[in-house]
Amino acid sequence: MKIRGFLIVIVLGVGIVYLLWMMKGGKEQLPREVKAYSEMGLELTKVNMANLKTAIFIFTAEQGRTPKDLKELRAVSRQFGATLDSWGTAIKYEKLSDENFRLISAGKDRVFNTSDDIAVEY
Repeated sequence: MKIRGFLIVIVLGVGIVYLLWMMKGGKEQLPREVKAYSEMGLELTKVNMANLKTAIFIFTAEQGRTPKDLKELRAVSRQFGATLDSWGTAIKYEKLSDENFRLISAGKDRVFNTSDDIAVEY
C-alpha cells in the first residue's frame, strides 16, 4: 500500500515537471536539444577516431608498419584509444598498406555502408 502511494507521488511529480517544462518553451527546445545531442555524438566519434589514429601512428613509428587489426594495436600500444563510436558501434579499422589505413564509424544509424558513415583515411 505504501509503495502504491509512493508511485502515485512520483508520477504526479514527473507530470508537474513536464508541464512546467512545456510552459517554459519545451516544444521549441526539444528539437534544439536533439540536434545538439546528435552533433555532440558526431564530435565524440571524431575525437575517438583521432585518438585511435594517434595510437596507430605511434604503433607505426615503433613497428615500422601499421597494425594488422585493432587487437594487435591493443596488445602493443600503451595509448590505445576507444574503439566505439558515440552510438556504441565498433569503429572499423582497415589496413590499406604498411603506411595507410582507414577508420570507419557506422554513424547514427549503426549500419555500415550507408550515407551517414564517417570514414577517414590516413
